[in-house]
Amino acid sequence: SPFIEKWSDFSIQKFEAVVSLEQLQHYKDDFNAESEEYRNLHTETDKMKKNFRQFHEQWKSLT
Repeated sequence: SPFIEKWSDFSIQKFEAVVSLEQLQHYKDDFNAESEEYRNLHTETDKMKKNFRQFHEQWKSLT
């Protein structure tokens, strides 16, 4: 599959080992920054899904 082909050369060795507390903190900070954005997007997506469900129910009641 294209997905498997895309990731077939993936190797954990491409990442540097954590060798200091500063490096670990940097990785944690990067992760936390990304995870906050993900949580915000997830919240917005949930709101949109709820709105679409409500619109669908309203539409069904009109037909």
